[in-house]
Amino acid sequence: MYTSLLLFRNELKNNKIPLYKIVGILSVLLLSKEIFPHNEMIKGFLMEILGLSYKEYVFRSRTLLCARVTRDLINEKVVNDYKLKLYKFLETQIEVLKRRDNIKENNKLNGWI
Repeated sequence: MYTSLLLFRNELKNNKIPLYKIVGILSVLLLSKEIFPHNEMIKGFLMEILGLSYKEYVFRSRTLLCARVTRDLINEKVVNDYKLKLYKFLETQIEVLKRRDNIKENNKLNGWI
């Protein structure tokens, strides 16, 4: 998951990123049990990053949640704000995974590959 997060972070560094890439990154994050072990943890993420809240039944199924977030993102016009917040979230998750798994970045080009 660490290398995936590095790739997502590098994609978000671009000035113009297509909507489908943001939707894909969010989908992978929402479906990841490594990032969000419990569905309840996703509530705070969605409120903080996207400003979205849903009823309780939506959070019982990650696939339903992913579909709702995708639909709401497609209807939004401004995605750059989400991109910056998502970038900051990925930065913190990369640091958490790096500390947890004791990953040392000897090769600084790993994120580019």
